[in-house]
Amino acid sequence: MTILLSLSFALALPALSVTDENPLDSPLGSVSYAGRFSDVFSNPAALGMMETEPGPFALSLSWSDDLAASLFSSDEMPLLQDQKWNIQASFIAKYVALTAFFGTEFERIDRAEPVYDVHSSLRIEVDMAYAIPHLSIGLRVSGGNKMIRQSQMIDSVVDVFTNAWFSPFERESGSESFDVGAGAIITFGPLSGGVYVGELLTLRNEELYIGWDALAESTTLSLSLGLDRFTDTGDLRFFRPRCSLSMTGLVDDSTRTVEAEAEITFQLLPETSFTLALSYLEKSHSIFAFNSDNGYVNIFLRGEGSGFSGTIGVTFKATDFTSFAPSLVFSYVS
Repeated sequence: MTILLSLSFALALPALSVTDENPLDSPLGSVSYAGRFSDVFSNPAALGMMETEPGPFALSLSWSDDLAASLFSSDEMPLLQDQKWNIQASFIAKYVALTAFFGTEFERIDRAEPVYDVHSSLRIEVDMAYAIPHLSIGLRVSGGNKMIRQSQMIDSVVDVFTNAWFSPFERESGSESFDVGAGAIITFGPLSGGVYVGELLTLRNEELYIGWDALAESTTLSLSLGLDRFTDTGDLRFFRPRCSLSMTGLVDDSTRTVEAEAEITFQLLPETSFTLALSYLEKSHSIFAFNSDNGYVNIFLRGEGSGFSGTIGVTFKATDFTSFAPSLVFSYVS
């Protein structure tokens, strides 16, 4: 089974970021999806509902940035704005997965000059699941920290790699994280429901914290509808649609996010397929009204073969298509 990961990243203004703290989480994933190993990163319960057995090791490499057409005629480094590089390595056993995330981020802090804060991050995640027919429950324990190089002038390709890999970093104050989360997925034919609470226990102000506000803000509810991989007669289904509707944040409009996602997969062979996916994500969503000013459109194309997958995607602000966030991902499983 191949690993499929997609990315969606912020547009030019950092305040409008749509990314999660985990940059390798798929924006087209859903806590009610199961079947692929990549679904585990949305909900650990998916580990108990994989359609095929993955290999013991998986590796993913990804790149993304926030770009604008106007930058190419005026900026010294138009292809280096808020760029992210990520490496993810997973060790997989039955119902247990250990994953290490290594990330490098170039945060543009001066729009007039090519000056950046360079962040280096490490996070370790353990996912566990237990499944019975139609129901799976999962547990996640994760933690990590970040290092930083502040206010670096980067105006060449050599400077990019020097600052990313060959220069000393300092500890980034307040960057330590620790979270315990839990999720569940239940299926009834083509209909699936999922719930994931990301902060049952979390680290705040360097102390372990349990509170209703953390539970409410980190809870995601989702419903999805999709066809099985095979038909009732056992034939591989060539045309396989899937869609979901998800909401994160139960109480406060300012922290609530909703996402509607749809994808179509063309299964050419049991291990060869192509998928076209589209989603709309809105931050600070009010239960009673949509606001496209807070919305993002994600378009992704991914292909998979025996032991590998590749994804290319782009994200636009729903009301402004002059800025865009491209991303590339390559994944391999032994």
